[in-house]
Amino acid sequence: MEQRGQIYYLINTQIINGWKDPNPKPIVEVHNGINVVRDDLLEYGSKIRFIDYLIGHSKETKDIQEWVYASPATGFAQISLPKVCGKYGKKAVLFEAQRKIENLHPYQKKCIALGGDIRWVKFGLLSVTQSRARKYCEEDPKHRKLLPSGLIHDTVYASIVKVARNLPVKPDAIWTVGGSGTINRGLQFAFPNAEVHIVQVGYKIKDVGNAIIHESPYKFNEPVKDEELPPFPSSPTYDAKCWKPMIDWYNDEDIHTKGLNVLFWNVA
Repeated sequence: MEQRGQIYYLINTQIINGWKDPNPKPIVEVHNGINVVRDDLLEYGSKIRFIDYLIGHSKETKDIQEWVYASPATGFAQISLPKVCGKYGKKAVLFEAQRKIENLHPYQKKCIALGGDIRWVKFGLLSVTQSRARKYCEEDPKHRKLLPSGLIHDTVYASIVKVARNLPVKPDAIWTVGGSGTINRGLQFAFPNAEVHIVQVGYKIKDVGNAIIHESPYKFNEPVKDEELPPFPSSPTYDAKCWKPMIDWYNDEDIHTKGLNVLFWNVA
């Protein structure tokens, strides 16, 4: 994995050569002995860092005017995507399961406030919204581009590596939650010698690399219990589901006596 990580870093960071994350540097705080990347402080989630190059700088996608995505109601990408699109004069079009206006999730309201164009789909299972999004892009492939689940793209992975390797800590172990597993895989490339854990919060992730999988006992849209929330703001239906499994995994000797550097990436 170390060699794979080094090769990936050398080749794929060349894709984003010259790019610098325009956002404030990630803040790392220590809570319960864990190094926590506090990207909840960004307000729009970690992916505004990782899709910045793709949306605003890539020569290959310079003609794309509409970035299209199929999102669940609780997905934070529906906040990150319109935020970055708005910055670069692009349009974010999201296909989502239809809801009554009075029942919109707070993330959906924020998406609309940021200029996101939500196309409501009746009986919108994720497979259906993805199909609608794909057909919409096929109508104008020159100016519309579909982003896959998790916003997976080579430049996204390269951006994760570049940002992560500038953190003030070199982790021995890494923890994230995972819907698609994008950030987790990117961190594996950034730190190929680290032990990596992923708390699965949705469907079974197809590619977890070398990560150890922990299945969340909660349903995808179900928030964690108050007593299991971390001591900092964290999405209760997503990142917060990582805290208890991670804390339970270690004992004081691991963190404080052995000096194990554990990193948790709090996306939002």
